[in-house]
Amino acid sequence: MTALSRQENFMVSEKGPNIKKKQKCKNCEGKGLLKKGDKVVKCQRCKGTGVR
Repeated sequence: MTALSRQENFMVSEKGPNIKKKQKCKNCEGKGLLKKGDKVVKCQRCKGTGVR
């Protein structure tokens, strides 16, 4: 009975934590830069990182 519970614990730890992917900024589509007329400026929403 204890061997079975150890095996279950191993299966749980094998999967690991649920890691979410970093979401791209919707304003600049993850690029970090925007075109304003003929200028290229840093995205105001994500401050140029491209990640929300």
